[in-house]
Amino acid sequence: MAGEPAQRLFFALWPDPAVRAALAALSARVKLRQGRWVRPENLHVTLVFLGAADARQRACIEAAADAVRGQAVSIALDRAGWWRRPQVLWVGSSATPEPLLDLARQLQAGCEGCGFPREARAFQVHATLARKVFAEPPAFDFGPIPWRVAEFALVESTLTPAGSEYHVLRTWPLGG
Repeated sequence: MAGEPAQRLFFALWPDPAVRAALAALSARVKLRQGRWVRPENLHVTLVFLGAADARQRACIEAAADAVRGQAVSIALDRAGWWRRPQVLWVGSSATPEPLLDLARQLQAGCEGCGFPREARAFQVHATLARKVFAEPPAFDFGPIPWRVAEFALVESTLTPAGSEYHVLRTWPLGG
């Protein structure tokens, strides 16, 4: 374990193929003046970002995730937005079910017990579609994208010359 490189980790909701395809199709329809689209295979909703974790910390967060008791939920990605900082175009849900908020809280608490700081921002269901979007994009309409969230994932982010690559390391089912 000693000397092993740290992994860049986060917990996420990982879309099933139908949701991923709907998000990719939406991205293909939106016209941006500038920005960099997130590759379809990287689309996700972050629950808790951890950053660099060594093998001991990874074991700790996996044990914390094992203890999480969550419930499967249905959400609709039904709104879009743009954040000036960090310059992202996103789609999200106008209503976050309490079980999803509870899942994020449980994971955050477990990660704090493993030495990771608490996220400054409250959890908000959103999937980043594009980065480096320097100006507010024109409004666009789209129908809701339904998503049955039945699991959460531990994901590794690897930086490459072509950008980040995400790899699902492990998943946990949600009850119900």
